[in-house]
Amino acid sequence: FTKGITTLSIERLTLESALRRALERDQFSLHYQPKVDMVSGQITGVEALLRWSHPDLGSVSPAQFIPLAEETGLIVPIGRWVLRRACRMAYQWEQERGHPMRITVNLSGRQLQDPGIIDDVRAALVDTGLDPSHLVLEITESMLMHNIDVSMARLTISMARSTPAQ
Repeated sequence: FTKGITTLSIERLTLESALRRALERDQFSLHYQPKVDMVSGQITGVEALLRWSHPDLGSVSPAQFIPLAEETGLIVPIGRWVLRRACRMAYQWEQERGHPMRITVNLSGRQLQDPGIIDDVRAALVDTGLDPSHLVLEITESMLMHNIDVSMARLTISMARSTPAQ
């Protein structure tokens, strides 16, 4: 037991408590990083990046809050919000620009292991009207390897459900 450990524990509890309320208090936002074709110079899509602006803590680094959200399971509802918001924005851009905008959303290992992930993706697409081919779900290798059996089962089910009937 040291004063440093106590301070870190209090900081973590404070951050976790604030994170639990951040979604309901509309403190999250998405920033969009363009993906550019290096040959044509055309924007081919965007990647949705989650940001958290807390009224007292200021801008909280994703490196600080994403691991905490994953550890506590809060990444599932936060990820659901990100997915819906990103799909809504991509659809809106398509309507304004007159052509498709492909959007990339990162999924955490915790989200991929959540039994409701397929339904969450489907609901976001249906609710926003975004064409499924315009949504890219980015899953890192380390996320897949965390629990390879569950990850492969989810992806297999997802692929089977998305394949049109012959």
